[in-house]
Formats: sequence, structure tokens, C-alpha cells
Amino acid sequence: MEYFDLHFDTLYRIKTENLAPYSQELSVTPDELKAFDKFSGFMAVWVPDCIRKDDAFRFFEDCASIYNKFFKSINDDRYKFYLSVENGSVIGGDISKISALKEYGVKAVTIVYNEDNELGSGAFSDSEFGLTAKGIEAVKEFERQDIVVDLSHSSVRTFYDVAENSSKPIIATHSNSYSLCPNRRNLTDEQFKIIRDSGGVVGVNFYPPFLCSEPESATIYDVIKHIYHFLSLDGENTVCIGSDFDGCDALKTLDRASKIPVLYESLLKHGFNEQLIQKILYYNAQNFITRF
Repeated sequence: MEYFDLHFDTLYRIKTENLAPYSQELSVTPDELKAFDKFSGFMAVWVPDCIRKDDAFRFFEDCASIYNKFFKSINDDRYKFYLSVENGSVIGGDISKISALKEYGVKAVTIVYNEDNELGSGAFSDSEFGLTAKGIEAVKEFERQDIVVDLSHSSVRTFYDVAENSSKPIIATHSNSYSLCPNRRNLTDEQFKIIRDSGGVVGVNFYPPFLCSEPESATIYDVIKHIYHFLSLDGENTVCIGSDFDGCDALKTLDRASKIPVLYESLLKHGFNEQLIQKILYYNAQNFITRF
């Protein structure tokens, strides 16, 4: 089968836990990917909110070095990794660093993480001031450099400010439906439609607190419910998967890349036809990255 994952944090774990890329503790490894005929994905560098300014960029560079050493070299017709950054704090408010990200091969940047940074306010910020003037400048420069702006983790105000100031497709790499699970990290129906209409994509993730209000009881059926809800919003060409592997305590039935076939089989059992499943698991994301 073919699979495209819009967000996983394996690089962060390799760096911060000093793990080998083949470690069985990781959810995404070359061995795990043997389950797929083709695998593509956004390999994110998560920059925690506590790392700021020049330290944030140095942290990114360390993770990018791991990517270049262990993963970039296995990019071929079967495996394709795209480097991304989770937290616009990586540039420390310095717009000139965006060109440096481009040189490293970064394809997408999550504009904020959970708290405020130099560019805007995050999903769990109490201020919710939206994009700063520097943030507006950054959005335009990201797009000029063909770097996708990711709105997962954005506050409501930041989301709408980005939508207003963007001229290219915007995405949410790992966000679920607020209608089904009213968590600040999830997308309202209106927000989903804005991403859809921009030509962007949305990745459904596997973190139980974003799947249902009683996370301890979350099952793979909750993942399917979020997919189905987004499909009901004319999202057939928009819905993808953004697992958040290695960045969260994922649903136990879907906590490793090699378990994605379980989701495939569950979708089949719930009446999804094979062509639609292939779009959700691979082609929607693949088509997006080819177009952008």
C-alpha cells in the first residue's frame, strides 16, 4: 500500500533522546516503512516553545543534520521525506532566516506552536492576538520561498489572519474536527472549508485528546469519524493523515507506522471504497505537494 503522513516528530526524539534512527522505540524507522510499497511524509523538526531566538535555529540545524545523514540519503522512488518545522519561532523573528530554511530543503513551517512566538499566538495562548506585523511579513516570505504555511497549533485569530494574508494554499498537518472534539487544537467546520477552498489539505491525527472528549476511551473508530466528518464537508480531495507519530502518545492501535494497514482495513470495513481510501492515505497529500 501507499501512505503519505503529513506530520511526524521522529527527528526530535532522535536528537533529544539520543536514539539511533533504527531504534525500536521510534514509530517511524526504515524498518517500519517496509510495510509500504511507497511512503512519503513531512519529517518535522519540533522546536519547543521554551527554545527561542538563535537557540531555536541551532536546534533546527542539529535536527536537520540528522535528517541529512540518515534519511535524505534513502529518498528514492519508494521513500520520500520532506523536511518541515513545527514552530515559526525557529527564525526568531528574523525574516532573512527563511531563505536559510529554504536552502535546508524545508517544505512546510507550522507558523506557531501552542504559545505565542514572534509571529503570532498559539492555540493555548490566553492572549490570542493573532499574527504580528512580523508574522504577516513571514507568511508572505514563506510563500515567496515556496514553503507551505501550516496552521495546526494556531489560535483562532492567527488562523484567520494567515488566511487573510496568504495567496497560496494553506494546510493543517495534524488537526482534527472541533465539531466532534471541542479541543482548541482542532478545526471548526468553517476553518476546514477555508483550507479546502485554498487548495490545501488537512491531516487527521491519532492523539486521543484530539479524537474525543473522553480520550481514555478513544478507538480507531474515532479516527474514522473525524475522516468521515471532513468528507461530509466536501473534503474528498482535502482529507489526509497527519499521525503525529513520535510526537504524542498515539492511539495504541495506531501507534507505529507499520500499523497503518490496520486503518486501511478498518476503513474498508466501514464502507469506504478503495479509491477513496487511497486518496485519504496517499494521493491527496501527494497531489498537494506536487501542485504547490
